[in-house]
Amino acid sequence: MARWLILGLCLLTVLGIAVAILLGTKGSRQSPDAAFRAGSGGGGVLMSSCSGPSRCEYPMPYPWGTWPVTYKYEGSFPDGFVWGVGTAAYQVEGGYKDGGRGASVWDTFTGANTVGMPGGNCSYCCKAPPCSINPGVQDKGSTGNVATDSYHMFPTDIALMKAMGLKHYRFSISWPRMFPHGEATGDPDKRGVEWYSNFIDALLKAKITPYVTLYHWDLPQALLSPPEKGGWWARDAEGKPVNEVLPNWLHYVDTCFRLFGDRVKFWVTFNEAWTFTKLASGAGKAPGIQPYMNPMLDPYIAGHNVLRAHAAAVDLYRRKYQAQQKGQIGITNNFDWREPKTNTEADIAAAERAIVFNLGWYSEPIFGDGDYPAEMRAAFKDTLPSFTEEEKRMLKGSADFFGLNHYGTGWFSASKDPGWDNSYGTVNESGFVHGQSKWLYGAGWGLRKLLNWVKRRYNSPTIYVTEGGWSMAAITPEQGANDTGRVYYYANYTSEVQRAIQEDGVDVRGYFAWSLMDNYEWEMGYKERFGITFVDYNFGLDPNAPLPNTAVPTPGNQLRRRKKSSCFLEMLWRNNKMTSPAAPNLCVEPLIFEGKYRDTSGCKRVIDVYIGHATGSVSGTKPAAGKTVCDNVTDVPYGPGILQLSGSTVICKNCSPSSSFLQGFWSDSSLGIEWADGSLWTKVF
Repeated sequence: MARWLILGLCLLTVLGIAVAILLGTKGSRQSPDAAFRAGSGGGGVLMSSCSGPSRCEYPMPYPWGTWPVTYKYEGSFPDGFVWGVGTAAYQVEGGYKDGGRGASVWDTFTGANTVGMPGGNCSYCCKAPPCSINPGVQDKGSTGNVATDSYHMFPTDIALMKAMGLKHYRFSISWPRMFPHGEATGDPDKRGVEWYSNFIDALLKAKITPYVTLYHWDLPQALLSPPEKGGWWARDAEGKPVNEVLPNWLHYVDTCFRLFGDRVKFWVTFNEAWTFTKLASGAGKAPGIQPYMNPMLDPYIAGHNVLRAHAAAVDLYRRKYQAQQKGQIGITNNFDWREPKTNTEADIAAAERAIVFNLGWYSEPIFGDGDYPAEMRAAFKDTLPSFTEEEKRMLKGSADFFGLNHYGTGWFSASKDPGWDNSYGTVNESGFVHGQSKWLYGAGWGLRKLLNWVKRRYNSPTIYVTEGGWSMAAITPEQGANDTGRVYYYANYTSEVQRAIQEDGVDVRGYFAWSLMDNYEWEMGYKERFGITFVDYNFGLDPNAPLPNTAVPTPGNQLRRRKKSSCFLEMLWRNNKMTSPAAPNLCVEPLIFEGKYRDTSGCKRVIDVYIGHATGSVSGTKPAAGKTVCDNVTDVPYGPGILQLSGSTVICKNCSPSSSFLQGFWSDSSLGIEWADGSLWTKVF
């Protein structure tokens, strides 16, 4: 009997060892809880987390050590591939007090004068100018008060888009411009409705498809006034999320669907929820206020409310509008790729955690099973709030596409320090090309890896890359236009998108460059430039900006000049195939304007360019009094007008009775000048 007992014990021991070996083998499917083990300090240290689809396999398609140094600029994109550019309301509109617009959290954050504005009387709002600036603002004195003045200059922006052959434009609607107090009932402000309706109509007239983001960070200030009102950060006495703004949010989005959905067929509920919750809780984005400054708690409360608001908006759209309007709706999440620093299991697991704990945080509930990633639940435990079964049902599948914002790449290594996202890892960007922005390091292959990760994790969803861009400093239009680094960024990144589609079978339907033009770069103000168009902001005095306020944008006379990157992208979307970034003559020079033209009324125009100078003149004919077209008989002289030239931009200060600063852009497709007043001068050869 003793012999059999000993034999049995030995057998059990062998089986136990075998099971332990199997569970510890590289690529094994361990439970999320097995990712923890006791550290030297007695706390739980996350050592590996490889449950789920990746299972500690090195992320493909490039094995460790085989990352591309050069890229292939060849191959076509699928028919119907969407090429576009994007902007956000607070970054470009300006007109911050115009049309009855209410204050937003970004107005308060930057120190804009919000005294007397709707919603501008919150608990921490400015009581008398000059207003104080949140410490998170890096470019002190900068605000979105004027920005690129697009609220007033949108006809110029549309002429610019027409000149570059753009067919798809992504922009956001300002919630406080529609509902100045973020109201949960009642009619929207008629002036806000009229502006967006006119803008959408103008886009469609120019044959440009609108893609609308409903929330790009500009929460109405009236909805955030702690301790009474918590906005997205609201919670009950027990610290559980309370979606107190849900009625306000649903009234706003319902209004947008109802008023604009006959013309808008592509909706994004939220742009980068990770950014406006995680970074807004003390890391440089608005609101950045107490008591919502704990990065390991507050973002997850806000994020829970945002996810529930997203699901509710999609549910509303699908029930009331989608069948009739035949549009699509989704969300845009963001992530900069994290490549394992080595091919060790520890670094592979750490990089996987970084992806799951950031991109997966907002993607898994929608594209997974309706809940946060199991890996996050194991790591965060009670920090992550719980969804009800009904909320899980509404969240699961609540997107018609996977919106993805992506900019850069970094190496990721395992660490004993949990860090601010609990991923137990650290990022390093050694060896990557560095943009102007502190956080921006480029590697086109990182985007291809991220696209493959999304495909594997979420069962091949339809993906739109809704943002991607590169910052470069510039002071003058000439410096800005010569953005060869940005040209190569877009060439390398779109090359990897093409390969992800053709070689990896990733279902990518579109790519949107960020952004149409230089604009207000959030807390970095106007120093960082992401635009494919240079903006001369006409810096001067803004009495409604905080001190110092003498070198900020002013309205009325802002010049736009296309950069090389704009001309490179134009070749991409005109031909729908890759082209070399080294191709010569990407943009035209002022001499292109020399010559004879006919305008849309049949009148003659003659432009003389003064060689060696950024000026020229225009003369010709115009219709006689009482007539709207030229007949070559009764026509009267036109001009001369003095022109200012900058690259493919022309400005005339006395060419139009409706504008003292009329801006036009050379168009290769029209072989003429697209003017901001809607007219086209076609060159006569």
